[in-house]
Amino acid sequence: MAAIKIVMERGADYLVHDALAELTLSILQKDRQKDPSLGYARDIELLANTCYPAAIMQGMKIVTDAGGLNPYSAAQKVVAGLTKNGVKACKIAVVTGDDLMDKIPVMLESGEILANLDSQIPYSDQNHQLANANVYIGAKSVVEALKAGAQIVITGRVADPCLFLAVMVYEFGWKLDEDLYQSDLDLLASGIAVGHVLECSGQASGGNSYSEWPMDYPLSTLGYPIAEVFEDGTALFSKLESQGGKVSRNTIREQLVYEIHDPSNYITPDVTVDLTHINLMEDKPGFVRLTGVKGKPRPEKLKLSIGQEEGFMSDQFFFFSWPFAYEKAQKFIKAAEEIWSTLPIKIERKEFQLVGINGIHGSAAPLPPKEILDNLNEIGIRVVVKHADTRTGKMAFQSIICLGLNGPPGVVGIPGWGKQDRQLLSLWPTLIDRKWVEEKWEIIE
Repeated sequence: MAAIKIVMERGADYLVHDALAELTLSILQKDRQKDPSLGYARDIELLANTCYPAAIMQGMKIVTDAGGLNPYSAAQKVVAGLTKNGVKACKIAVVTGDDLMDKIPVMLESGEILANLDSQIPYSDQNHQLANANVYIGAKSVVEALKAGAQIVITGRVADPCLFLAVMVYEFGWKLDEDLYQSDLDLLASGIAVGHVLECSGQASGGNSYSEWPMDYPLSTLGYPIAEVFEDGTALFSKLESQGGKVSRNTIREQLVYEIHDPSNYITPDVTVDLTHINLMEDKPGFVRLTGVKGKPRPEKLKLSIGQEEGFMSDQFFFFSWPFAYEKAQKFIKAAEEIWSTLPIKIERKEFQLVGINGIHGSAAPLPPKEILDNLNEIGIRVVVKHADTRTGKMAFQSIICLGLNGPPGVVGIPGWGKQDRQLLSLWPTLIDRKWVEEKWEIIE
């Protein structure tokens, strides 16, 4: 709805739709395994029938990575939606080259280690089945597609902020990857900073905000942030006055540090960004100006995100009522572990997450004082097990159902809350040489 409002009020020249998180492509692979025509972010179908037609009719352009693992199929859905809604002529470009799944064996044979960025373990030391392998590419092909007249650009795994950077490089004619001076790097870094603010939509306009707590503004009509960008890299952030939320120095700086490991070296395919010199100034309420972003040369290697099928996960919820809710939960956990120890099954990992106490942070969350634990009105347990085969999860939970009558009093099992034998996907991040990447783009309409 927030994007549609921007379209209807002609609040921007471009809509950029970022649809991919770290594990999204592995999830999309599950879709494609069931149906080869899938593998894209499914919400693009809804947008193709609502937001996109109105945007094209308004003269706006669209850039999105919602193509996922199957950008050509996504493009076909967009064409169908546009046609159905009266848009007969629209130049749509598809960007590919990020999918390196077929190249993994060749890379390994050539001596690539593909070491895990977190553990430094070589890829050859694990034996999980490959689900997908997508490299984070930059703005280059999107820029070329826009230069060719594309009104909609649909990509695979282009790095989130590079989708936005591509628009600025195209509009302003910034240099991207050749003979770059410091001033050029600063411009690219500014474009990335703008993209980073915008990529999570409502987080920059008052959603998910601690700094603006208690968030005394409407959330049901939260407007998305809009950036007016100038040729010198300066950006002015705002939102539609008709929409809820809030754009402030707080909300913008909160988003700037979101998912940033090193503010002085935010690494993207096109440039390394230094955010430590930025200046954020509120020109007036609701309008925040960003300047002072510095750039460094792009990294020599690119990040490859490998998705793996790592067995299965099964879970179920149980709740215990007052009195002694916490003690009841502990007795239930002890009984479940004892039952599982007698079964001919292999549980690779198990967790008992106490909802409302440490269901999110696990053991890192300190327990409340005893007087609070002793007087909880109720407590929930999410029981989770990881296992290698489809038999274990069902047997594990069937074996503890008896605790409904044989265990502590006041237990409630929630039908449908949980699922057995859910395919478990994991992420293997690594770095590769740029030589393995062959980007392509094509106008299909």
